[in-house]
Order: sequence, then structure tokens, then C-alpha cells
Amino acid sequence: MVKTKRSGSVKSIRSFLIIVILAVICLSNFIAALQGFRNSLDEADQLVNRQIKEKFNVISSLVNHQVQIPAALFDDNTIFQFWQDKTLQAYSSNAPVEPIAFTGEGFHQVSYDGRRWQTYSIGSDSKKYLLVVGQRVDLYEALVNDILLKAIIPIIWVLPLLAILIWLIVYFGLNPIKQLARRLSQRKVDDFSRYEGSEYPDEMLPIVNSLNELFDRLNNAFEREKRFSADAAHELRTPLAALTVGLHNISDGIVNQANLSSLTASVEKMRQCIEQLLELHQVSSGDRAASFADCNLHTISQEVISDLYSAIEHKNQSIELLGQCGDVLGDSFSLSVLVRNLIDNASKYTPDGGAVLVTVQDMQGAVVLTVEDSGIGISEDQYERVTQRFYRVGGDRHASGVIGSGLGLSIVSFVAHQHGATITLSKSEKLGGLAVKISFNKGTVDSETA
Repeated sequence: MVKTKRSGSVKSIRSFLIIVILAVICLSNFIAALQGFRNSLDEADQLVNRQIKEKFNVISSLVNHQVQIPAALFDDNTIFQFWQDKTLQAYSSNAPVEPIAFTGEGFHQVSYDGRRWQTYSIGSDSKKYLLVVGQRVDLYEALVNDILLKAIIPIIWVLPLLAILIWLIVYFGLNPIKQLARRLSQRKVDDFSRYEGSEYPDEMLPIVNSLNELFDRLNNAFEREKRFSADAAHELRTPLAALTVGLHNISDGIVNQANLSSLTASVEKMRQCIEQLLELHQVSSGDRAASFADCNLHTISQEVISDLYSAIEHKNQSIELLGQCGDVLGDSFSLSVLVRNLIDNASKYTPDGGAVLVTVQDMQGAVVLTVEDSGIGISEDQYERVTQRFYRVGGDRHASGVIGSGLGLSIVSFVAHQHGATITLSKSEKLGGLAVKISFNKGTVDSETA
């Protein structure tokens, strides 16, 4: 068994969703925790600053009222100094005898006694005083860090549980896909029934609709093959029966011109039927649409007329090709089969000495191929039926006496539909017989066939 390497694709939707969702949750929690940490630090700084200013105002009021400032005015987490004329007039019991802040108003962070302090000071060189009040900030930062850690640890602990919950949610969320796969694996080879879209989530409707379209195409293909087999068997049965009778007569020694003519006609009908069956099989193969390219209908018509000219000349018929270059998107072989069947059909049902006219017109947005003849034509009520497989006007006893199998216009109709073209049958205004018009849209390929 050959193993194929899948590159650039997701091997497991379930694993992809679980990993991505967990990563998004972790990243979101990290960003939220980081933002909360920053906000907590800002609020702690603002709280410390307000407390320092309140204590600063208390000491400043005592200085203004010339009241002795006790060294134990605040707890050990607060420090203050009051300098006047470069002499330390008052200070807290935990403060040094050297200045702990620079002269000038504002907040500063200083390190003293192995701790970090937030200080607020007001000083003046003219008045020769300096008042400094500080408070420990490392305590608040430690408190904020402790709060953040206590908030993050539960999130870390809950991640495994969250992963299990996400796995369960994704597992049950993907169940409709597993159910669809199970139903497909259990489907019988001849079951082309459609799935009901209401049974599946909205996200799966494109898949279900595509499967239904595929089933419809497969069903149509199988039905065509069934009809084809049945019709082919029916059409071949008649000339085979005639051959059997003819051979029986020959074996009995009853040989006459009528028997030989009947045998010849039966063989000719079988030959035409088999050739057209092979043509129909070739043009209906699934890879034809994939080989569509630019084709010139005028050039194809010239080549077909060249191939059929000897047979047309044998009946003393005239054939004329009018028009100009007509480029369409299609399969050159299938288009050749279409033109060949149209011209051959027109020649067969046109009496000796008649005329066939082929016209290729390059119109705005379309290329039109028209094949007309001077034969007896077809009544309007038969226009739709003559494109069906093995249908002939009047059955095997056709009024013209021409040998045929009823596949010609059916092949033409199939190729036209394959190329997204429309087929129109009418009476020829120029020659009086049948006129078959095929209109090709430039650059259009039938989506179902493609």
C-alpha cells in the first residue's frame, strides 16, 4: 500500500481546534492578568502617594505652628526629615542623619536600609529648609504580586479541566461529520437518494448540497447507461433477427435478390448503429470537458465536409459552407462528431440532386452553426422527440426508406448540452427542408458536465 504524505493541510480538525482554543484562552488570560497587574500597580502607587501627602501635610502643619515633632509620630514604614539652615531639626526614629532626598518639590524613589521608599519633599534654598516624607513601596508591590499570583494559580490549575471540557465540546460538535461519514460508508452502491439538509448544521450544508448534486449526477449517468443498454439491445435485436431469417433462407437454398437486399440493409443498419453507439460512448466519456480548448467551428466544418464529400457527390448533391471564423470553447473531437452527424443526417434525408447548406456565424456573444437541407423535413410536433435516442419519425418504416438508427440527432443534442449550447429545429427558409441551429455561448462550459 502506498502512503501519501499530506503537506500543508490540517491532519486533525479536533486537535487543531483544541490547541487553538486553549492557546487563545491562555493568551487572553495572560493579557488580562498583565493588564490587571499594571492597573493594580498604578492604584498602589496612587494610594501610597495620597498617604505620603497626608502625612506630609500633618508634619508641615506642625512645622508651621512651631510644634515639636515627635520621632515616633508614624510607624516604622514611614520616614521623615525636617532640615532648616542645613541643620536636621526633626526626624523619625528610623531616619538617618543624612538627607535622604534631593532639594526640590516632587516624588522620588530612593533606597535606604535595604528597602525601597517613595518620598515626597518640598525644599527652598532661599528659606533654607527641606521637608521630606517617605513611605515603603516594596510592601505594596509585594501585596500586589501576592494578589496576582493567587489570581493566576487557579487559572493554571483549571487549564487541564478546561482542556477536557473543550475536547468534549469539540468531539460532540464534530459528531455530525462522523455521522455523515458513517452514513456514506453504509450506503449501497445503487443508492443515490439525497440527504435532507435540515438534519445537519448550517456549516455542513455546503458539503451536503455538494454530495446531493454528486448523487444526482451519478443517478443521471446510471440512468443514461441503463437506457442506453436497453435501447441498444432493442435496436440491434431487429437487424439480428433479419440476419437470422436471411441466413435460414440461404441455408434452405432460397436465395433471391430480395433476401440479399434485406441482408445487406440489416448489416448496414447494424454497422451505422454500432458506429454511432461508439461515437456516443466517446463523446460522453467523463474526461472530455477537462480537455476543452479554443476550437474553430468553421475549420472543423471544412474538415468534416472534406471527409463526407465523396458520399455527398455520389448522390449528386451540392454542399456549401458559408460564414467566417467562429471560435468556441470545447472539445474538438466532440464538435467534429456533432458537425458530422448534422451533415450526414442532412445528406441522408435529402433526395439525390438536393442541396445542403452549412453556415457558421460569429455573432455578438455567440457563435451559431446552422445546417439546412432540401429534404422532406420534419413536422413541428416531432421536433422534441427526434433528439431522443433511437427515435425515428415513423419508426423503422421511415418514409424516406433511408437506413438509420435514430442516434444522430441524439448525439448532436448531447454534445450541444455538453458545451452549454442550445439546439433549435425549424423549417429551412432557404432550402425548404430541416434547419438545425446550434448556438454556442463564447467561453461557456456546462457546469454539470465539467
